[in-house]
Amino acid sequence: MRPTLPSIFGKICLILVACACHSDPPPVAPGEPIPAAAEIIVDTMDIECTHLVDALVALGDCPNGDAADKAWAKQVAELAQQAFEVGKKGNPDAPSQHVIAVACYRAAESVKHANERCHNGPKPKRDY
Repeated sequence: MRPTLPSIFGKICLILVACACHSDPPPVAPGEPIPAAAEIIVDTMDIECTHLVDALVALGDCPNGDAADKAWAKQVAELAQQAFEVGKKGNPDAPSQHVIAVACYRAAESVKHANERCHNGPKPKRDY
């Protein structure tokens, strides 16, 4: 008895049928639009930037911080205070002041969370 493998003609027909049946999937309808982030409501530039400096000073006073972290926080607080004083002399317009206030607010929130972490105990030791 002869083997029942498909002949060359059968293989070609099988490939043609497989190619003819292939089609691109139908287009997918777009989903709902993603809403923009909510606008952060902030105080004035002076108030928000003062909060940032206060948060940096508080981080420098954390009892669980190591000496390097305390020194860094105090140096950054001094530098930020000097930068804000120089920035005020430039008298930025209202939209620029709002952008600066938002940046100070976000940075202050980050430093507040770092301060909270610091008050919960010393940093874990790293082995590397």
